Amino acid sequence: MSAAAPTGPTSPPRLARTFGLAWLIAFTGAATPGPLLALVIGQVLATGFSAVLLIMLGHALLEVLFIGGFALGLTQHLQRPRLRGVLALVGGVALAWMGLDILLHARQATLAANAAQAMAWPLLILAGAAVSLSNPYFTGWWATVGAGQVAAFDLRRGRDYLVFWGGHEMGDIVWYAFVAALLALGRNLLSDSTYQILLRACGVLICLLAAVFLVLGLRCLRNLRTTTPAAVA
Repeated sequence: MSAAAPTGPTSPPRLARTFGLAWLIAFTGAATPGPLLALVIGQVLATGFSAVLLIMLGHALLEVLFIGGFALGLTQHLQRPRLRGVLALVGGVALAWMGLDILLHARQATLAANAAQAMAWPLLILAGAAVSLSNPYFTGWWATVGAGQVAAFDLRRGRDYLVFWGGHEMGDIVWYAFVAALLALGRNLLSDSTYQILLRACGVLICLLAAVFLVLGLRCLRNLRTTTPAAVA
C-alpha cells in the first residue's frame, strides 16, 4: 500500500498556503502610509535603492521577536479551537477596518517628501526597526491581524513559523522595493494619482482577505457545536 500524501499542518500544500496568504496580508501593513514609508522614501532619494534593503532588514529582525513570541509562549493557547475562532474573527474585523480606511483615505494620500540626509548602513538597519516599533499601527497590527493569522493558520512547529515569517517579509519587501525602484528610476514616475490607485487596489484586496478570515473564524466556532465538550476543553 502506498503512503498517503501528508495532510497535516506542515504538509507542502499547507505551507504553500501559509506563505501565500502571509505574503498577501502583509500588504495591510506595508501599503498603509506611515513613518516607515516616509523613511524609505527619504533615504532612497538620498542614497539610492540599496537603502530600502537595509531598512527592511531592520524591520524583519524586529518582527522575528513578535513571531518568536507566538512560537514560544502563545502557541499553546492559540491551539484552543474557541480562541482560534475568536482571534480569526478579530483579525477579520481588523482587516476589514484597515481595508475600508485605506479606501476612504486614498484620495488624500500623497508622496510629498524631501530627500533626507543619507544614513550609514548600520543606522539604516536600526532605523528600520526603531521607526516600526515607534508606530502604534505596527504593534496594533500584530496584536490583531498578526495574532489572527497565527490562530487561523494553526501554526505549530518551527518550520510553520519560519514559512509564515518568510511570506510576511516577502510581502513587505515587494511593496517597499516597488516604491523604491520607482523613486530610484525617477521621482516623477510615481505620482500621487498613481499611488492613490495602488492604495485603492490594496484596499479592495484587504477587504476580500477580511472576508476569508471571517469565514474561517465562523467555521471554527461552528465546528465546536458538533464536538463534545471534552474534545475542545
